[in-house]
Amino acid sequence: MADYQLNKLEEFFKYILSILKKKIKNKSELKNKSKEISNLLSESSPKLDGRIFHKTLIFLGEDIDTFCNNYFNKHEGHILASLKKNENLFHDLINPYINSQNQISDSSKIIAKRFNRLFSGELKELYADEIYGLSKALACKPSQLFDYFYGEGERPVIGLN
Repeated sequence: MADYQLNKLEEFFKYILSILKKKIKNKSELKNKSKEISNLLSESSPKLDGRIFHKTLIFLGEDIDTFCNNYFNKHEGHILASLKKNENLFHDLINPYINSQNQISDSSKIIAKRFNRLFSGELKELYADEIYGLSKALACKPSQLFDYFYGEGERPVIGLN
């Protein structure tokens, strides 16, 4: 599956169905669970909204970190250079706080224009792949960010993963 498809709702539904088919052998039970998932996903935009992604994984009882690492395994997000360890302890203490929006956008693979619109509050909904990309850039677990945005979790401490 190509990277750009990972944020599409229909690809996520197909992926979820493949998991359900392995777990549920009873056809009636599988049909009912599939319908419940379909109803949940109907609340999303054609791109996979982070809120719906999180809600679905919670509903299914999936481990968010494991699921994200499997589903987004080809995501190109990477840790911010400022979070990489250095022998200079002063540098390590201060450097995480001097990132530009462009650096975070690049590391998380969120398109700069969209990143700026999210940052300004013009856009409210993050896509699932964007949250995963942020978790990679900020060196924290995907579950921490999903819980922060959608599960009343605490603001994650970055760079301590």
